[in-house]
Amino acid sequence: MTDIEFKNVSFKYSNSDKDSLKEINLKITDGEFILISGPTGCGKTTLTRCINGLIPHFHQGDLRGEVIVDNLLTTENSVAKLSGHIGMVFQNPENQLVSLNVRRELAFGPENFGIPKEEIKIRVQETLEKLNLTHLVDKAPYEMSGGEQQQVAIASVLTLKPKVIVLDEPTANLDPINASKIIQLLGKLNRE
Repeated sequence: MTDIEFKNVSFKYSNSDKDSLKEINLKITDGEFILISGPTGCGKTTLTRCINGLIPHFHQGDLRGEVIVDNLLTTENSVAKLSGHIGMVFQNPENQLVSLNVRRELAFGPENFGIPKEEIKIRVQETLEKLNLTHLVDKAPYEMSGGEQQQVAIASVLTLKPKVIVLDEPTANLDPINASKIIQLLGKLNRE
């Protein structure tokens, strides 16, 4: 089953003279683990913004073609609705973390989706244990290392139980040891 499909997608930001994406055709199916690499400015972040609906709903420009995520056309569905299907971890996790401690951070998304409190407690505890983050439960984001922040950002997405997780440069700001930990964590999550 195809989870993400780009059909002849091109996008040009409104403040640009050239396309950031040009005629992209791509299918990502259930269970695939995909890495998209390239130099700075080649369109990787733009591609992720198309997947989670930030393009066209937040970032303005000229979008041509279709992006379909879990059978939802991104142009016809809100970012909020798409976020129930696609979990997004942004390039700088510090900007993604909004709560005073890790437990609250992991509960934030499910609370906003109206998930019952008892289910939220279960999801938070399961995610803390799965990612070995129980020692951070009372820590504030500003007290954590970059690697810990990245793990918490991934954990906060996992509590929503999305079908697909998209990460924008998940190791870009990490030292080699923490980058290796994140890569191992992502491999483990994909296998599970």
